[in-house]
Amino acid sequence: MKIIAEFGFVTGCYGRDLPMVRATLASIRHYCPEVPICLIVDGDADVGGLADQYKLHLLRIAELESERIRGMIQRSTRSKLAAIWEGPFERFVWMDSDAIVWGDFTKQVRQDVDFQIFWDRISIDADETVAPGWLAHYYFDAERLLSFDPAFNWRGKAYFCDGVFACRRGSIPVEMWEKVLSWRDSPSNPWPPSFNCMPMMNYIVHAMADQGLISTAMTDLQQIPVHHGHEEIEADLVGAGWSFPEKIARPRTLHFCGRKPYTFSRDVYTKPFTIARLEHYRTLKSAPGAWATVAREDARVAAEKARKRIQRQLRKP
Repeated sequence: MKIIAEFGFVTGCYGRDLPMVRATLASIRHYCPEVPICLIVDGDADVGGLADQYKLHLLRIAELESERIRGMIQRSTRSKLAAIWEGPFERFVWMDSDAIVWGDFTKQVRQDVDFQIFWDRISIDADETVAPGWLAHYYFDAERLLSFDPAFNWRGKAYFCDGVFACRRGSIPVEMWEKVLSWRDSPSNPWPPSFNCMPMMNYIVHAMADQGLISTAMTDLQQIPVHHGHEEIEADLVGAGWSFPEKIARPRTLHFCGRKPYTFSRDVYTKPFTIARLEHYRTLKSAPGAWATVAREDARVAAEKARKRIQRQLRKP
C-alpha cells in the first residue's frame, strides 16, 4: 500500500477480535476525529461495516504485495509488522485491539525519532549483575541471547509492552526480523514460548538503537491497569458515568493486556474498555440497545470459553 498520509493510527484484528477492535476504533475516533485510521485484517473477517463507519483504510494480510512478508505475519500476533513495511502512513501509532485512546495525546508523538517506546521507566538498572526472572519469562533468556549477539547489553533498557508504540515506516528492516525469528529453531532459542512478537520487538529496537541504526525515545503514554493500577483512570471518570470523559488530565493509551476486558471477566478492571464498546454501539442504536449488544457479545464469548474448558477436561485421561 502506498503512503497516503504523514501520520495515522493503525490497529489490527482477526474474526474473534471484532468485539475488541470496535472499542479501539471508537476511542480513536472520539478523541482524534481527524486522524486517519488503518485496520490490518488477518483472515477473512467481515469488516465492511467498520470500514464505512470509521472511514478506515483496510490492509489485509492475505493481500500484502510481498509473499515474504505474508509468510512472516499470517496467523500470528505480528500483524503490526505490516504497518512498518506496507502500511499507509509515514509515521503511525500502533494499538493492539485490547488498547484504547484515552485523550488526545498526538502532540506527544515524536516526529524526530524512528521508534517511540510508550513506557514510563527503565526496567533494569545499568549496573545490574543478574538478569531478573521476569526477563526470561516475558522477553528473552539473556545468556542464550548473548550467544547470538555477544555485544548486546540487556541492562539499562526500558522493556516495554509492544501493544502500543509509535514508529516510522520502514525503520526496521525485514531482514532483521527474519534473522531473530530464525533463532527459534536453534537449541539455544532465547525466546519464551508464550510470546512470539514482544520479546523480538524489544530486542530489535534496543539492539538497533545501540548500534546507531535507529533513533528511539521513551514517553509515558501507556497505562496498563493490571500493572499500574486504575486510580488515575477513576479520577478521570469522575462525573462521566458510562461515557468517555471529555477532560482527561494526562492523555495516554490504556492497554488491557493479559486477561481480556470482557464484562464477565472476574478480577479484571474493565470499565474504560466497556465505555469504548458502548461508544461504538451508541452511534448505531439506543443506549439500552448498546448495553444489550455488549451483553450478547460477552455471553457468546463466555459460552465458547466454557465449551473449550469442557473439551479440555474430557480429553484428560
